[in-house]
Amino acid sequence: PHCVGRGRVQRTMAGQMQWFSVSCPSCALHLQAKLPEGITSVQCSECKQVFAVQVQPTSLAPQPTKKSRKRSKIDKDPIAAPRQLSAYNVFMKAEVTKVKEEHPELVHREAFKMAAERWQASPMNPQNGGERFPAGSAARSGNVDVDVADE
Repeated sequence: PHCVGRGRVQRTMAGQMQWFSVSCPSCALHLQAKLPEGITSVQCSECKQVFAVQVQPTSLAPQPTKKSRKRSKIDKDPIAAPRQLSAYNVFMKAEVTKVKEEHPELVHREAFKMAAERWQASPMNPQNGGERFPAGSAARSGNVDVDVADE
């Protein structure tokens, strides 16, 4: 797809009527418009200029490829230290284990819910005066001995 004049068009969906991202040649505002094949007039919602857009038939237009936005493992620094666990993560790791020991019949989901309820009243919770990121390298590695207050 291309435009007559200076407006630019990018196709975002195939079909008889297609959605396009159109740049106004006057103010460069990006507009979203559903356009048919052929020449169509488009009016900018910002500067009110009317300009012509020509959409080529879809059989002649190249199909855009989608790129993944997911960060690949290659991008990560292999020698960087792991992120420090938050107080919530430290608490939940220890508390879910404790709940499962107390109630072995519970499935993980229920044990997690029970631990999350205990988090609300925990002294480790920053809303109750605890630290957001507990100090120490043990919390960073995940090997933590945590004393959790009972309700």
